[in-house]
Amino acid sequence: MNIDLFLTGQSEAALVCNGVFPEPVQGIILDAQTRELTLEFAEGATFHLNIPMEDAYKEKLLFAHRMYVGYLEGGLLMDAFEAPLLYLNDPYGSRFGDASPLAKAARSVTAFEQFMKRCSFAQAVHRDNLGDEMTARSILNGVDPKRLTLSPALQRQIQLGITAAPKVSAGPQAPGLGSGSSPHRNITPKPPKTQEDE
Repeated sequence: MNIDLFLTGQSEAALVCNGVFPEPVQGIILDAQTRELTLEFAEGATFHLNIPMEDAYKEKLLFAHRMYVGYLEGGLLMDAFEAPLLYLNDPYGSRFGDASPLAKAARSVTAFEQFMKRCSFAQAVHRDNLGDEMTARSILNGVDPKRLTLSPALQRQIQLGITAAPKVSAGPQAPGLGSGSSPHRNITPKPPKTQEDE
């Protein structure tokens, strides 16, 4: 899976993925020292993004506190969530407790669509193959971010009023600690669907 960082001029941020994770993202951890991001899921599962962000983008994210995560496949929006952005080595000392509404992740399709109408590509933050220069550009591949098309499954869910994220255990207790008692495990994105799968 390849993942890009998108930003607006108002310190709003999103990670746009060209695939889908099997579980919803519960939190995003920014290490302000290394400028690296890690996605955190239920039961302590993590996914480390392998490209550090530029300093200018890191400074913007230190004031964001929340971040969108959108999943695209074949140019269609499969799902979108808004998750808390947690900090390690934060020079500004930002902290949020679990009781804060900022500490909960939620499905956020409409807000993500509105974000994409205002945003611009910042940089790649994860590439499956770092040596492939052809993937260095934005993963949108010609898709107009102002006119995202919802997948048929997501359209049905919205029509039926299924707007909440799938049920998972509570969000991260502290950066890097997860919410469960199980040891950390890495999470693997689902492989993208091909035309033969449909």
